[in-house]
Amino acid sequence: MRPSKRDNHGERRATVKVLRSILSALEVTDLIALMMVFATVLSAYATWKTQQVTKQILLIAQRPYIGTESMNLIDDKNPRVLIDLRNFGTVQAEDTVVSVVVRINGKVLLRDSEPQQPGAPVVFSPGVPHRFFRHMTSEMYRDAVQGKINLVVEIQVRYGGPQGDKHCYLTRGFFELR
Repeated sequence: MRPSKRDNHGERRATVKVLRSILSALEVTDLIALMMVFATVLSAYATWKTQQVTKQILLIAQRPYIGTESMNLIDDKNPRVLIDLRNFGTVQAEDTVVSVVVRINGKVLLRDSEPQQPGAPVVFSPGVPHRFFRHMTSEMYRDAVQGKINLVVEIQVRYGGPQGDKHCYLTRGFFELR
């Protein structure tokens, strides 16, 4: 027995309906898959940015920080300006070059008798005192204490961190005891 045209038409409609529902399901599945790919790309980008920020935080936290602990006028048999520099960071400072210039009334105090070699690189370990001094005559010291002269100490430090990063520190100390 042969199916009638009516039955054939009904089967076709049912087949088309099933095919449409399958096609609709595939479109939704494709959309969901595309959204998952997009979410994965955004997650990868967020992970990459987080890694960059974390690396920058680590580089900032794990670096040397050189600064002045104290700066004093010392009067004993040998008057001088005593500067205590420290590395306040957590890692050592490498290739550190320190320059200390004393100006009296704007003129640079000569350093003929200074034992430190200007420009000689040293290593600054964290928390260790590094003392530098500049000698002066007894008359200069007396005049500075009495406020007759303007005594300025300029400190410049150039140093590197363990990652090859370069840093500098510059400060001026004024001794105006008026």
